[in-house]
Amino acid sequence: MRLAANWLPLGPELTREVARRAEKAGLWGLGIGDSPHYGELYAACADALAVTSTLTVFTSVTNPVTRHLSVHVSAARAFGAERFVVGMGRGDSAVRTFGLDPAPLPVLEEALTGLRAAVPDVRLLVAASGPRAAALAGRCADGVIGGAGRDLVALRGLRDTAGGSGELWASVRLAVARDEAAVPALRQRMLPRAISASRFNFAATFAGKNVPVAIRDVLTERYATYDFAWHGRSGANPVASMFADRPDIEDYLLDRFAVVGTIGTCRDRLAELAPVVDGVFLSLLFEDALDQVDMIAELAGAL
Repeated sequence: MRLAANWLPLGPELTREVARRAEKAGLWGLGIGDSPHYGELYAACADALAVTSTLTVFTSVTNPVTRHLSVHVSAARAFGAERFVVGMGRGDSAVRTFGLDPAPLPVLEEALTGLRAAVPDVRLLVAASGPRAAALAGRCADGVIGGAGRDLVALRGLRDTAGGSGELWASVRLAVARDEAAVPALRQRMLPRAISASRFNFAATFAGKNVPVAIRDVLTERYATYDFAWHGRSGANPVASMFADRPDIEDYLLDRFAVVGTIGTCRDRLAELAPVVDGVFLSLLFEDALDQVDMIAELAGAL
């Protein structure tokens, strides 16, 4: 099972250092997010590729709304297929922040097929939260980045719907603690990130996602108040308090969409995914990225 760190580019030099350390840690790849709250996606991909020699760099993920197809084509041609993969979805925070709507699935499919036609050797992954996007991936991409967190039932469903022949990547938020005493604070810091991941996965529909019926109405009600200005940010913020009166839901979302614990605990939780997925994107605590990547080195060697 391959591991890739997931990173939102806070700055060019920090992106380069994260890439260097990810490669040194033995990680297979580095995913770079496309968000208006952070640095430019393809410039960050160039930074990461320039300072590494074996690391595969992904867009994780971009979209066909805020970037024209010609931009994606130019980037794929510039970076080549040896160490570069395009992950693309309908668009989430990158589009909603500007009052735009995510791309309809036919528009996403058109972008993917157009990119493949222009750059035949480009490797493509589709971000899929449910069966319709997974089926699209099976038609026109090389695999799926699953939005199901660590839920094995939902992940198997995405693989089956995609046809079973392409890659399946899980995506989880990761915070590694040096000791058990640090775990509660890390869980609290990671809570808004888990909530953000759950909103992406659950907000449109619960079909095929293995969500407990008892909490669905509450999830739907609260997602309607989601503030995209705080998307992807850890710590105390408005997203973190969305389920403050429902600690049971907080625990469910944390345990499904995040892995938080000591190196041994994180290793065990990630190993549970190995029979189902080909790889895992580990979305870091960006504020402590360098320290976190260094601790991930032990995980990469054991999985």
